[in-house]
Amino acid sequence: METTLPRSRRRIPDGLPDLNDLECGDKPSMDKARVIAALLRQIAAKTRNDHLQPFYSMRLVAEHFHVAPAMVSRIYHRLGAEGVLRMIWGSKTLLEPIKSGRNANRRCVGIPVSLQWFAASPDYRASILLLQLELWNHEVDEHLLFFKEHDDEIANLCSRNHHPRIDTVAWLFPSESSRQTLLRLHDLGLRVFSLTDRSVRGAPDCHSISDRSSMRTIIRRQILKI
Repeated sequence: METTLPRSRRRIPDGLPDLNDLECGDKPSMDKARVIAALLRQIAAKTRNDHLQPFYSMRLVAEHFHVAPAMVSRIYHRLGAEGVLRMIWGSKTLLEPIKSGRNANRRCVGIPVSLQWFAASPDYRASILLLQLELWNHEVDEHLLFFKEHDDEIANLCSRNHHPRIDTVAWLFPSESSRQTLLRLHDLGLRVFSLTDRSVRGAPDCHSISDRSSMRTIIRRQILKI
């Protein structure tokens, strides 16, 4: 008779230990979060190599430790800030390659994201994900820069003294009203690229894209220079 593995075991990516071997005990919420973070950090340190690798999903970790998904999300974002994990929006979590974590001067691309468009348009979400994946496939870091109604905060986000420092901005479908923000980013010394289906008057490095193929071409030739 064929033996069926538990559901949780089937969902664990190859190369990672079984979550059933991990325990955090019956601790208060804050202590539990620290213990879970330490366990995941230890696993990541033992498992990472020079390539992107799948990591446990947030849902799987939350189910195993019987904690709220929001707690796991905070832990994952903390590990992401430490350069241990890399999160793909709406998809999965990956282990950051070791060589990427060692390179303190690695390139970092900021991607402005309109929350309004992101919530309303599946095509816009797919385009953001495509841009992320293309950068990650070439081992370039990125930061999603979310904004609501006004995009002038983008320049402040890009100029903050954080690590890794954003040196390039790739803006998908900026509106005509974003021109001043694009120019301000350029004045700050950032490489600024506008990828759009219609021209934005006066915007630096404005490139027309018509489909996914043309978008990949612009990313590779203009932003990545490959």
